[in-house]
Amino acid sequence: MRRYIVLILVSVYLLFIAAGPVLAQVGSAMIGGNGKASDIMEQGKSMPELESTPAETAPSGRIITLDDDGKTITLQVNESFLLKLGEGYDWNITIDDQTVLSRVVNVLVIRGAQGIYEAHKLGRATLTAVGDPPCRKAKPPCAAPSRLFSLNVVVTGGTATPGAPAFEAILAVSALLVALRVRRR
Repeated sequence: MRRYIVLILVSVYLLFIAAGPVLAQVGSAMIGGNGKASDIMEQGKSMPELESTPAETAPSGRIITLDDDGKTITLQVNESFLLKLGEGYDWNITIDDQTVLSRVVNVLVIRGAQGIYEAHKLGRATLTAVGDPPCRKAKPPCAAPSRLFSLNVVVTGGTATPGAPAFEAILAVSALLVALRVRRR
């Protein structure tokens, strides 16, 4: 009986050793340890002003504006950007493939921004925004034209969350040790 307890304790110890890096990564992401714009906004802090870079490369924390209309940007997996099209229109945002790119939910954004968007997997997605002038809600509604915005997003390989093969190895070793112990009896 004592040997079973030792075997279980050793297995649990090895499991925690192998799970340490994975748990640290998960914990860091939960408390905003990677410094992404989505983490800053989730913590209720104000969005830092970032310099606009060419739309062909989009580092994490990038701000997409009306100047980027019709452009193609490249993101790595798990990178994000702030969509800030302004307050001059009532924007309706659609994404053709939300498995590739989607809005980060439950995140407050700065005034004039339409949300933070994050790349999830390799592929292509098109973000389309239709902006109606606020006077369209007036009675009688105005005849001002709507504004169309389009952004093509290409997601390439990058910092995808790694799996945890150590769990499988520990499970196999534990099963082997238990099998050896049972066979001896």
